[in-house]
Amino acid sequence: MDDRKKRIDDLSRNNQENCVSLDSLLENFGENLYQRTKDMNADFEDINQYNVLLRDIAESNTAIGRIEEKNRRFRELEETIELKEQEEKERAKEMAGIYRRLGKALLENSNYNNFTSLFREQADALTAKMESLESRIAELENRDGGNVFTWIGKSAQGLVLRSFLSKAQESQEQLYHNTGEYYSNREPLTQDDEVAEIRGEIDRLRAFSRDAMDDISILKDEKRVISAGFDIDGNPQKQIQTVRNHIAQVREEIRNLYKNFGAQAAGIMDADIKPERKYFIDTIVTAEDGEIIGRAVKLNQTITENEKAIEKLKASISIDEEKARIEKFKKSIQEKKDRIADLEKSITDLEENIRECEAQIQELQKQL
Repeated sequence: MDDRKKRIDDLSRNNQENCVSLDSLLENFGENLYQRTKDMNADFEDINQYNVLLRDIAESNTAIGRIEEKNRRFRELEETIELKEQEEKERAKEMAGIYRRLGKALLENSNYNNFTSLFREQADALTAKMESLESRIAELENRDGGNVFTWIGKSAQGLVLRSFLSKAQESQEQLYHNTGEYYSNREPLTQDDEVAEIRGEIDRLRAFSRDAMDDISILKDEKRVISAGFDIDGNPQKQIQTVRNHIAQVREEIRNLYKNFGAQAAGIMDADIKPERKYFIDTIVTAEDGEIIGRAVKLNQTITENEKAIEKLKASISIDEEKARIEKFKKSIQEKKDRIADLEKSITDLEENIRECEAQIQELQKQL
């Protein structure tokens, strides 16, 4: 029985390999046959379905291309916007520096006293404070002598004075910035001096910045439109995967059409083929297809023979298994019959014992 089971396994593996080979052969043959029908006016359901499925695949691939292009454009927009916004930050830093230059030039030019009077008091106070701190620091550095404690006190005092000086310088830079920014928003004047030159730099940089912000706004609008489409249709990667899954299903349908058409042309299709279908197949099958058809017929015949052999072996094994069950049942019946015989003998012995007891009782009663 083990040999027969091994034979079944070998035949099954062989059939699996043959089925794969036959399917591949029929698919390629069927695909070739369908391609021959492209320029023919053939009104058959499977050919119409084949053309519909091909269009479906083409449209699905186009849809994937559109999604990928949108996704590519979306990421391109993100990168461009980020780059332009970073450039704008750099321009803002450059503009801040120009504001400080303008503020300093205004405060140092007496022609603009009418304007700078708003900032003069703070500017003079900061200048005086800085000069005082610088003077005190210089005196402290020039002071000699003293012990280690004097040196430590001198160092600590120097650190404090330098901290105050640094804060005063920052305040002065901020004042220059505020002065320059405030002046830059006024109508330009006609003086031909450093202030007018710096003001020209600001105007040019602002114009460039406005153009850049307009570009960023346009890019962000386009990005919002694409993003809104993604919100409606879902994540682009999921969209693409959904379409690819659909294409895979369609390709599976096409493969089934290929196999069926190839099987019809090879004459190994189980279903009856109508005369008009058979005539159509005869018109597109050529002599060169004979080798393919021969291989398909041979593979199909081998598969059929293997299946029959497998069924015979399985039937043979099943017969032996049923015979074994019968023997098992017969053995069980015999065991039960033997037990019945033993029980019947036991019953006979018990009945004999009863009779002996009854006879003994009768003898004993005579003595009463």
